[in-house]
Amino acid sequence: MNPAAADPDAMMRQWNEQIQAKLKQADEMKQVANAVSVTQRSSDGSVSVTVDQNGIVSTMDLTDAALRKQPAQLSAEILNVMRTAQAQIAAKMQEAMAPIIGEDSATMDALMGGYHERFPEPPPVDPTPPRPTGPSDDDDFGGHNFARDNKGW
Repeated sequence: MNPAAADPDAMMRQWNEQIQAKLKQADEMKQVANAVSVTQRSSDGSVSVTVDQNGIVSTMDLTDAALRKQPAQLSAEILNVMRTAQAQIAAKMQEAMAPIIGEDSATMDALMGGYHERFPEPPPVDPTPPRPTGPSDDDDFGGHNFARDNKGW
C-alpha cells in the first residue's frame, strides 16, 4: 500500500510539489521561447529579415543593392527570406526546448506540430527574375514616336 495514499496531507503535498514543478517548467519554457529568433539573409546579402518565435518580423535590413532592384523583385525576395526564416523556427524552438522538455516526445511533437503547420518550407524561388514584357514606365506612348510624326503636335 502506498503510504501517501493513506495520508491525505502527504498526498496533497505531493500534488502541490508536482504542480509547482510543472509551473516552474512552464515558466522556463516561456522564457526560453521568448528568446528564440531566426535571422535569414538573401543569397546576395541585400535583404536580411529576423523573425521572432511567433514568426513575426522583428527586424528587416535592406542594403543599397536591394533598393536598386525592381519593386516586384525586391518584394518577392523579402517574402522569400521571411518565409525561409519562419520555416526555421520549429527547429530552433525544438533545440531550445529539448533541455527543458527532455524525452517527452508527445509534448515536443505537440509543440513542434503547430510550428510546422504554420510555417511550412517556402517553395523554391527561380533565381532569375522574369524579364519585363512591356514598358516599365508611364512614358510609353504605345510605340508611337511623336517626334517623327509628320502631323505635328
